[in-house]
Amino acid sequence: MSANMIKIEAELRHAVIDRLIAASLADGKPAREATLERWRALNTKPALAESTGA
Repeated sequence: MSANMIKIEAELRHAVIDRLIAASLADGKPAREATLERWRALNTKPALAESTGA
């Protein structure tokens, strides 16, 4: 394999890894927001039950 081919292969590998990282970060944001919403809901449910006398 020539030096040029090795260089191209390395550049392609880095580009793929960068895209995978960007995709996982983009997909992770809604999951984090959903987790925060669930945590907030856990904190409000007991307070809501106490205020209604349930």
